[in-house]
Amino acid sequence: MQLSVADDVDVGIGARVVWDLAQYQKGLGIIGSFDYFFPGDEFLFFPDVTGDLSYFEINVNVTYTFETGRNIAPYVGGGLNIAHASIESLGVEASDTEVGVNFLGGAIFNPAGRLMPFAELRVEASGGEQFIVTGGILFTIR
Repeated sequence: MQLSVADDVDVGIGARVVWDLAQYQKGLGIIGSFDYFFPGDEFLFFPDVTGDLSYFEINVNVTYTFETGRNIAPYVGGGLNIAHASIESLGVEASDTEVGVNFLGGAIFNPAGRLMPFAELRVEASGGEQFIVTGGILFTIR
């Protein structure tokens, strides 16, 4: 469960899944996320256009988590971003989907617990082409 704030499409809500790949390489992981944003009347894909706008992103990133021996686990990574925007205005519909790359860094707090708050900064090059701050809670299933 996560809340995101982006510099181009305002606020979004979403979900993420984290796969720990430490059995293959210590510190290695994959983060998959989906965010549905609530953009204002204009944003990057359709500048200076008003109407019923919708925007969502799907991200898949490979991460490396650093061991600190404390209640915080910082990580860095990168991966793919799929950004989809659509608009309906005056009975006309248009949409666009773009693929790009992500660069991210963040931290998981209380990494050994069942509820783990996290915070992340993500820069998207191509695709969504924006800066995003995300935070939320990870739930561990054991």
